[in-house]
Amino acid sequence: MNGLEWPGQLIRLDRFRAQYPGVVIKRDDGFGYWQAWLPVSNGGTVVTRYELKDLLDKLDELLGPEPSDGGVRPASPARDAAPGTDHQEHRR
Repeated sequence: MNGLEWPGQLIRLDRFRAQYPGVVIKRDDGFGYWQAWLPVSNGGTVVTRYELKDLLDKLDELLGPEPSDGGVRPASPARDAAPGTDHQEHRR
């Protein structure tokens, strides 16, 4: 969508961030892609997509779909992982 995301996807992003505070999601304004860093005990997993919808769909595939009843998802991945704010710190 070249920088403009559908409002429904931004709401979906807010819900995802509330349910998985350990997952870092950022948009690269220079190249226009979205990237998520999922912490795991030995570093992290990076997922990159050009559209926010595609990124959130992939995260749902990896972590499980959003509960349809408004419930809370299972605990965020690798709660014991060290906190990080930049996925680049964890590349090997």
